[in-house]
Amino acid sequence: MRPRRDSRREQRRTVDIKATVSIAGRTISARTRDISRSGICLVSDNEIPKDTELQVILVLSLGPDTMSEPLIVAARAIWCTPLFGKFQIGGMFVNVDADRRRFLDLFMRFIDGEVSPIGHEPAPDPSERPQPPEDKDDPFRP
Repeated sequence: MRPRRDSRREQRRTVDIKATVSIAGRTISARTRDISRSGICLVSDNEIPKDTELQVILVLSLGPDTMSEPLIVAARAIWCTPLFGKFQIGGMFVNVDADRRRFLDLFMRFIDGEVSPIGHEPAPDPSERPQPPEDKDDPFRP
């Protein structure tokens, strides 16, 4: 059996960030499973139907008492599957203007370890950057 080719446009980054999701004026909590420059995978207690318009708010912890500005992106739910008593939701970012694209790019560079908060210089060699922890609970990992 050949491995399935990943058809995503952008490389995903496994990251666990608290997310606030607004759906037609209702707010729910979720966690990110992964993110790319074109979309996001969320895990929530709430099922979100396909084609639902979402507003996703993400804030990075930059240190013990420092948080990033919120990244607010519009997305459309493109799939939702049950996952161990919760729901895993795939969202594609929509209506990303130039300013939000720059902020999303900076957000991704921070996750990749290419940029750091003031006073914390990134490792010059990519092999010296901390690697994200392995997601041992990922039912889709090889």
